Amino acid sequence: MRVRLTIAFASVIALVLLVTGVLIYVQFARDFDAGVDAELIERQRAIAELARGGRAADRVVALSGEDLAQIYDRRGALAASSRQLRGTRLLSNEDVGHARRRTIFVTVSRVAGTDDGARARAFAVASGRVAVIAESRDDRERGLNRLALLLALALPGALILASLAGYQVARGALAPVERMRTRAASIGHGDLSERLPEPGTLDELDRLAETLNDLLGRLASSLERERQIVGDASHELRTPISVLRTRIDVALRGEQDPAKLRAALEGARDDAGRLARLADDILVLARADQGQLPLRRDPLDVQDVLEQLQRRHRAAASGDDRRLVIANDIDGGAVVLADADRLAQMLDNLIVNALRYGEGDIEIRAAVHDAATVEISVRDHGPGFPVEFLPRAFDRFSQAGSSQGGEGSGLGLAIVEVIARAQGGTARASNHPDGGAVTTFTVPLA
Repeated sequence: MRVRLTIAFASVIALVLLVTGVLIYVQFARDFDAGVDAELIERQRAIAELARGGRAADRVVALSGEDLAQIYDRRGALAASSRQLRGTRLLSNEDVGHARRRTIFVTVSRVAGTDDGARARAFAVASGRVAVIAESRDDRERGLNRLALLLALALPGALILASLAGYQVARGALAPVERMRTRAASIGHGDLSERLPEPGTLDELDRLAETLNDLLGRLASSLERERQIVGDASHELRTPISVLRTRIDVALRGEQDPAKLRAALEGARDDAGRLARLADDILVLARADQGQLPLRRDPLDVQDVLEQLQRRHRAAASGDDRRLVIANDIDGGAVVLADADRLAQMLDNLIVNALRYGEGDIEIRAAVHDAATVEISVRDHGPGFPVEFLPRAFDRFSQAGSSQGGEGSGLGLAIVEVIARAQGGTARASNHPDGGAVTTFTVPLA
């Protein structure tokens, strides 16, 4: 990258130097010509003054002292010429005609006694004649040649120095990137506790290092969370698998009592169901983490959803002498946009938790949360969540203490949270001021 940056930098500098050199050369030539023209204008006055009064052309040229001067008569013929020109005409007949009407500048490429021609000024003088004075271009060409040589030596040198400086600047600018790359290469696959060095320059590289370190932090947290999930899942799977193997062993001993054999098989079926539910829950969480949780969002009437929930769990609640109470605080009802199966799964998880760990009646309340969402809460009248459990209520495999132990895997609330988030809502857990655990989630309005 340093080489590529240097090549790009050198290319731009080379173009700038080339354009600068050409401009300097052209401007120098123009300034030289302007100076010669200004000098010829001053010398024109002397020739015009000498030509007044009908003085002979030869006499005018001789008195002017000009090395390159000529006078043409009314017919355009050469009337007088300085010795250096040896009779060579500076002006063509056409130029003489133009000069008789107005003063003109002419560049003559071939002039006797010069190597590079001359710059001439032609103008009308007394008695209908045309005079011309010229200045050799030899000095001009020698000056331009020296300038071209100087530019040819100086500009490539400047380009080399600028390229070396650009390379060093690119090297210094990319040195922090190389240090970050070296440190990144040394970070182990399993240990993400190390961080990239931050240059401390308060520029883009510093922000890049900060962003990458934040990324490493998130990856480390994600890796640690995945490790914990694997460990917790292994722990959760161990118990039902051990129980299932025990029940199968009992059945394989060939007990003659059909009732005991049937009880063992029914227990094995329940354990297999628990394992299946746990596997399904883990799959839901994994898909949610990957952003691939399948959702089919349809308009759903909130009152219908709550009534269906009540019918599904009425028998289970009645068996414990408890009731499911629906409180719909939405005037005129509301329609939400959600996946019917996933919404039912969220509510079922909350009702199961309330039946398993709570006490008293279970209150399911729906209310408008804001202009875009509906809030649904499930409250029991038991002891509520332990205070230390609330910050990690939605963590996977997190359970509210051994006092609430049972058949739960600690995934119910986690699933509620990921489904709510996937559907554009939120979830939270709290304790009611009058007692009881309250779990709330929001669903977008249709």
